[in-house]
Amino acid sequence: MRSDDLIRFTYFERIVHWVLGLTFVFLLLSGLALSYPSLFWLTALVGGGPAARALHPWVGIVFGVSVVLMLFLWLKDMLLSKADGEWLRAVKHYARHDRQRVPPTGKYNGGQKLFFWLQFVLGIVLLITGVPLWIPESFGAGLLGTMRFLHYFATLGAGLLLIVHVYLGTIAYPGTARSMLYGTVSRAWAKLHHPLWHQQETRP
Repeated sequence: MRSDDLIRFTYFERIVHWVLGLTFVFLLLSGLALSYPSLFWLTALVGGGPAARALHPWVGIVFGVSVVLMLFLWLKDMLLSKADGEWLRAVKHYARHDRQRVPPTGKYNGGQKLFFWLQFVLGIVLLITGVPLWIPESFGAGLLGTMRFLHYFATLGAGLLLIVHVYLGTIAYPGTARSMLYGTVSRAWAKLHHPLWHQQETRP
């Protein structure tokens, strides 16, 4: 950590983030492999089809615990406000890197907060719908069909959001991913992307 860096995430927050992300990627790949014959080769990454089937629900439990921890860790910071609505209305300017037309933000902007809540809701849907699919003998065929549809729909939505998340944190806004790797960001990054948080952290 350089002397002029700002701490953005604690070690525990980063652990929860990475466990959540990695378990979701495993669930996404194994779920696709088990659902589509053309992608069954992906099961070779975890030792074959039987291993993928056995691991999928148990990794889902770890994912679920991470979702709950995520809520407790960031709930207070992720509450939406009027200022976040103003930021969201200016999101096209943010995407164009037109800083002058984007309202200054605190530690998290409206887009990050919206992403948090979308992923949380989709995560809960995946957990709720995953239980009947894990023990199908306990549920009727009609309910299983609905749960399977919702499970796939939530997986698709969360997968697309993950792609956007990775793109924004790496290619679109360089320096962002560093916060989840090392827990810190440069003061220049903080001042550029989250000026109100920068002021708060650097106030004498």
